[in-house]
Amino acid sequence: MAHAVLICSGARVPAARLLDHPLLDRLSIITEHGHTARYPDGVAVETVGSVHDVDEVLAAAWRIAGRHPLDGVLAPYEVGLPAAGYVRTVLGLPGPDFTTATLFTNKHAMKQRLAAAGLPLMPFAGAHSDAQVRARAAEFGWPVVVKPAYGGGSKDVAVVADAAELDAWLAGGGSPRPRNPTAVVERRADILVEYHCDGVVHDGAVRSVVTSRYLEPVLGRIGQGDPYGSYQLPSDHPEHRAVAELHAAAVAALGLRSGVTHLEVFGTPDGLRVSEVACRPGGGAIPAAIQLRSGVDLVDVCVRTSLGLPPFPDGTPAPARTDARYVGHCGLALRPGTITELSTEAELAALPGVLDVVLHQRVGDRIAGHIYSASAAGFVHVGADTEEEVRERLATVRAAYRIRTRPDGTGPDGTGPDGTGPESTRPEGPGAESAAPDSTAPDGTAPDTTDPRPPTPDHAASAAPARPVAEAVAS
Repeated sequence: MAHAVLICSGARVPAARLLDHPLLDRLSIITEHGHTARYPDGVAVETVGSVHDVDEVLAAAWRIAGRHPLDGVLAPYEVGLPAAGYVRTVLGLPGPDFTTATLFTNKHAMKQRLAAAGLPLMPFAGAHSDAQVRARAAEFGWPVVVKPAYGGGSKDVAVVADAAELDAWLAGGGSPRPRNPTAVVERRADILVEYHCDGVVHDGAVRSVVTSRYLEPVLGRIGQGDPYGSYQLPSDHPEHRAVAELHAAAVAALGLRSGVTHLEVFGTPDGLRVSEVACRPGGGAIPAAIQLRSGVDLVDVCVRTSLGLPPFPDGTPAPARTDARYVGHCGLALRPGTITELSTEAELAALPGVLDVVLHQRVGDRIAGHIYSASAAGFVHVGADTEEEVRERLATVRAAYRIRTRPDGTGPDGTGPDGTGPESTRPEGPGAESAAPDSTAPDGTAPDTTDPRPPTPDHAASAAPARPVAEAVAS
């Protein structure tokens, strides 16, 4: 049994399976001020002003290690990875060190290293001021993609069509600043299809790899309020083999020795192009989908490799829970406001090919905060024999799903203070209305602007919830 410290931003509600993992007889938490109530009694919590401050996080880890020696550092979420690498390096703990964690989280450094290794990317450049962002964008020509070097969940990632849109992006939070001093500007890809590739690495070698195809490019869904959906490709599928080769090359280029990976790849008219790669489990229901079909538990692997253990307890993954050739999943869209109507698990489970349904919300939940690409009211997993069939079944789920919300400030009959303004229904699919802007977290603090999180209902605000909003690990 072991003692680990979990580094988690204040905006996060860690999955119960992390807090109660069987390999840990002691778990300590480093989170941000004002968020200790998210954790059960008996869990030791140290707080810092920001988990982005690696020296502050190191000091907290030192205090924890002084009470009970540490065996590992857990950082399954994007925003905690650099600090986790720093703590591991200074305290001599297993897992990705500070250099490796930086290469997997700083998108500019990552792309520089991948390009030097010969991997195919879209043309890109780093920028450290508004003037440099504008200059790089002008060099590439409109439209361009702009993003902070650090971040996850598509937060502050945008396609800008001209100088006016770029100025709006800079003014709206994209501008390089001390906590995130580098922006990445890149030529927009003509994305025909997008893939994610999720792997397990041990002793520098890829021990497991799964390629999945998104139902539509994620970049095209930003701001539309729809969570992504994807389906896994069989190992003999030619697209799997091509993406898996890029995954192995990226792992080698960035120097990961042991851990979990999540790679994003674009299919363009000019061939495959690597987008980004992370050393953490994929977001939303990706880990659950992979475990369902292949038996690989990415969250368990993340814990094991963070403790310096082999990724699989018996040398191989557990058996898969389905023999379906194709397994797909899709998120169920959220709407800001109070939920007044929501599809039930039984209704969704009765649809063709459904293997599993997990709902994170219920009628009466009030949804506030930023809605990210991995935010969802729940997830539905389907199985199929062919690629066409899995896509059809996921489309059926999206079409059948329903959610109705009452905007904040309206009465129980769906009217506003002046008697107007009916409840609104959130349709699935393209053309759906956009998500609400950022708001404060339930405890009154501003949400973490780089760490994606499921919006939190009011009933979960005061303490660690008995039924967390999302059990999945998000990006």
